[in-house]
Amino acid sequence: MCTMEKDEIRIGNKLRSFRTLIRKNSKDFIDHIIDTKISRNNLSNNSSKKIELCIFCNSLINITKEHVIPRWAFDKSPEKYFTTDVNGMNQTYNKTTVPACAQCNNDSLSYLESYIINLFKSKDWEKFSFTNYEIQNIVRWLEIIEYKFQVLDIRKRFISSKQGGFIPFLADFPLSILRKSKDYSPTKVISEIRLARKRITIKSKDKNINSLVVFKTKNESFHFFHNMNEFIFLELPQHKIALFYFYTKGFETNLSAYKEAMGIIKNVYSESNSAS
Repeated sequence: MCTMEKDEIRIGNKLRSFRTLIRKNSKDFIDHIIDTKISRNNLSNNSSKKIELCIFCNSLINITKEHVIPRWAFDKSPEKYFTTDVNGMNQTYNKTTVPACAQCNNDSLSYLESYIINLFKSKDWEKFSFTNYEIQNIVRWLEIIEYKFQVLDIRKRFISSKQGGFIPFLADFPLSILRKSKDYSPTKVISEIRLARKRITIKSKDKNINSLVVFKTKNESFHFFHNMNEFIFLELPQHKIALFYFYTKGFETNLSAYKEAMGIIKNVYSESNSAS
């Protein structure tokens, strides 16, 4: 058995156990989110606000900070940031974290991260192709990032920018129910989190193959943008690769996904250039 086959067996076993763990604890985690982040009946109970549990397995033991965007993706730079579309506030990638227990963080997630990094490093860029199995694992990795963003939004509270002023009534509201571009009622927020969590427990990603677009890139800077539950774009200059993935939209051909992705990318960068 070659090294590649052994690696696929190992990552397959790791992900299988991880999916089972997430699926087993889904209801309890959603109940926790509703109780501590959506319901406002416990605002006077400071102890309930301090409860931290792993967003994957619900463990309360050895909670660590899991980066929503992996640190290697943005070269561990403490200066790189993105801007939330709710209040215009900048947030560095380095401080954008969610709680995960040491077991999930250092075992399952770390193993998947190492697999993805090695996959990008070892790819023959002349042929520039991934196997079906490799694509499915890239898709799963991107879907985990989406889930982390969903949890991040429901955990973060509204902070007005200096230009916008302070709004006391909104001070304890999660960012996820304040987004302008979405009809994000509390019920909708929970539904989105539940969907994102369920998505990462699905074994086969065959139906999602065409929804992942892979580009070669010569850009020297990390780029990222993301639309909750719709798509994500990651440009990783250290690996000369860019990824665009549609979370919920399916395509008959990868070419169709490529054309739509390119349209979105051009629109985002044209708006960015206009604003600067």
